Amino acid sequence: MSPERRLPGRISLLLCLALGAPGCADSESALSRGDRFWADANYTAALAEYRLALREHPTDSTLLRVAHAYIETDQFERGREMYDELLARSPAYADQAAFDYVTVARRAWQRSDRYGLAAAVEAALALRPGLPVNEFALQLARYYASTAADDRALDFYERALAMAPPDSLSTILFELASLQESRGNCEEAISFFRAFREREPAGERADQARWRTGNCSFLLAREARADGRLELALLYVDAVLELAVPQNFQDDAWFERGEIMLALGRRDDALFAFVRVMELNPAGSGQLVERARARIDQLRFGRAPGR
Repeated sequence: MSPERRLPGRISLLLCLALGAPGCADSESALSRGDRFWADANYTAALAEYRLALREHPTDSTLLRVAHAYIETDQFERGREMYDELLARSPAYADQAAFDYVTVARRAWQRSDRYGLAAAVEAALALRPGLPVNEFALQLARYYASTAADDRALDFYERALAMAPPDSLSTILFELASLQESRGNCEEAISFFRAFREREPAGERADQARWRTGNCSFLLAREARADGRLELALLYVDAVLELAVPQNFQDDAWFERGEIMLALGRRDDALFAFVRVMELNPAGSGQLVERARARIDQLRFGRAPGR
């Protein structure tokens, strides 16, 4: 065909494209249009074209484009649905999915969206359990602690502790100790509170740590004495008395010490402890005072309690 005969066709095509006539791009596939929009960073338009292409040709490549476009347009749940469908067909795309989920996690972390962060990280770890996500560890630990998912919180607190810079270590230790205390794990709580106090010996949090260490020590002292572990009970009750907190437990702690000493056959030490209970209650009234007085009479005069 001569150039002269091809010229009108070219002019018609140019006019068609310029006027945006409906049939102009019929030869271009939805997938190609999507790729073109993607190259221009028009991700919303690209997603629309990819979804159209998926209906026409549901291939792995098209499904991957749809899933990735959902992620890029901040539609995590839809993106995850698409990746689930893709991975059911082709597990080899797991790394790409995990990478996209970490991208979502990082965006959520930057805007302090702990729920979104947790959802994305869990999705990534479900695909690749050993994936390094320690950069999100502290926020995830706090999120799980706030939702009472204590085991998950402890896991991420330990990860945060392993990579924490020195200036944030004391805060993580305090939060970890508090979580263990709330779970009733007083031994672990005391250990973490001690480590915290070594790094932050003064201030409001240090005072809280002392009080809570004393409270946990008192509970453990009673528990150990009830189990017959007298030496351990003595260690814990002495910690309460050394810390001098909680103040309202000091007379109880001295009574516990007296009972431990009596069980160990150390009568003089037991007598001293029961006398301290009386000294801390100068009004001389109350059930604890009566019990201490009975023990003193028993030790001094050989009287059985209650006589």
